[in-house]
Amino acid sequence: MRIGAVAAVLASTAALAACSAGDPPALNPTADAPVASTSPVATATATPQPSLASAAVDPGVYAIACDPAGHARPDAVTVLSETQYRIGGWNHLNGVGTFASARLAPTEYAISAQAFVEQPDCDGQRALETVLVKKTYDWDRQHANGMEASFPAESLTFGEVSDIVLELRVDAATTAIPSASDLAAAYGDVLDEKQLGELDAQQINLELTLYGDGAGAGAQTMNAGIIVAVDPAEFADGWVRVAVPREDLTFYTETDYVRTEVAPDAHATLLVEGLRINPETATGATVRRLVTGVGGEFDPAAKPELLKEMGLTFALIQVGRSA
Repeated sequence: MRIGAVAAVLASTAALAACSAGDPPALNPTADAPVASTSPVATATATPQPSLASAAVDPGVYAIACDPAGHARPDAVTVLSETQYRIGGWNHLNGVGTFASARLAPTEYAISAQAFVEQPDCDGQRALETVLVKKTYDWDRQHANGMEASFPAESLTFGEVSDIVLELRVDAATTAIPSASDLAAAYGDVLDEKQLGELDAQQINLELTLYGDGAGAGAQTMNAGIIVAVDPAEFADGWVRVAVPREDLTFYTETDYVRTEVAPDAHATLLVEGLRINPETATGATVRRLVTGVGGEFDPAAKPELLKEMGLTFALIQVGRSA
């Protein structure tokens, strides 16, 4: 299955406090609004091994048997595995206002080590159970929750990144994605047919962002990212590998929410400070961005907020290191 590439969201830890208030800005044009999130993140302490190169993983999205211990590459930067937990995150869901339509209790959306539990369909190995939520109407706290890991001690540079690999299960019981007809019924009087198609495609979408300090590149942040898609019908309740090779990533610098795409080797010596995983729509859009993007007026109170809830269990998250 093809991995659809889209530039990833914000970059530095300093920008994390602004990480879900606005749609991901397009490259070069002025951003609509900052994007926001708030929570401390775990920091890696492993000894860096920059001389090692991660073995290549077949790119794409495909079914696998769950075995994080067996699949983990010892020379890759490991964010999550059977033996390592480096995930932090944020959770804006509080059950009121625009989050009143959430299907679960607010605490169920927390990114927590308490949900890093043994999996019967993974030979008892542990994995992190989550429900990641993206707003579809307004961009205020649009990434209702999300995941982040910080690993500057790994001394991984942007030039050394070879891939990003996730191994996860799509949990059908906790997944609730608004259908095309749901979106049309809610927003059809403010979006035309083309815009409705741009809003979402009823897939599991995750924005993966490798971020670093871009000061050395003359920018506020340095990033490499992509939005990936997993078909929730094809892979329901099954384990999936999402393997993104370096060539599918978009590299860019960002200053004041304005992105400028750069060549993959433009700032190769800058350190990758961490990885952020945001829940997304197909291209990161919300109704607000689509309306204001063509000069329309947007009323944040005029429509209900349809939440895109994606139940996922993560068994393995790694960033590959090239020679």
